[in-house]
Amino acid sequence: MTPVTLALVNGRIRTNDPRRPVADAVAVAGELLALVGSSAEVRKLAGSGARVIDLRGATLFPDPAEAVLRRGASANLVVRSAEHDGDELLRMREGRITTDRFS
Repeated sequence: MTPVTLALVNGRIRTNDPRRPVADAVAVAGELLALVGSSAEVRKLAGSGARVIDLRGATLFPDPAEAVLRRGASANLVVRSAEHDGDELLRMREGRITTDRFS
C-alpha cells in the first residue's frame, strides 16, 4: 500500500456514499483515497510522515460533485470554507493539490 501523504481532518466530508454519507476526515495515498472516516482513524493511519491539515469545520466535497468518496476512489476533491461564503480553500485532482490556501 502506498503511504498516506495527506490527512484532512476535522471537516464536514460529503461522501455521496449511501453507506456513510458524512465523515469528518480523509486520508490520501498517492492518487487514491486511503480512508474516509473519523479524524482519529485518519490520524492513526497517516502516521508521522503525512501532512495533516485541520479543516476547522470546512466542507469537503467530491469533484465532480456526483462522484463518491470512499476508500480506493480517485482523490478528486474540493474544500470550501464554512465561514467565508464558500471560498475554495483546497482542490485536489488525482492526488495532486492544485489550490492550497492552507499553506
